[in-house]
Amino acid sequence: MLPTANLDKGKEVARCLRCGGRMIFEKFYDVNNIFFGWHCVICGEILDPVILLHRLSQDAHIQIPEDEENVMLLLKKYLQSNSKKEEGAKV
Repeated sequence: MLPTANLDKGKEVARCLRCGGRMIFEKFYDVNNIFFGWHCVICGEILDPVILLHRLSQDAHIQIPEDEENVMLLLKKYLQSNSKKEEGAKV
């Protein structure tokens, strides 16, 4: 079964889609930017807004969300789309 995230009522528990490990929400620092994303404590998988947008769509004109709330919504959309693909593959 594919690991999923429970993003309800402030109790964010995300599971890595690669290994099933716990993903923690972190603030990352780039040379010019600060951004939010998830980091798997087991395998090191990182999901940030750019990675999530590319995995959801190949549209080059999508705007990357920068605030924490919109990044959380993007992760929820990504996890839901992957669980639907997994359910379709089982049928």
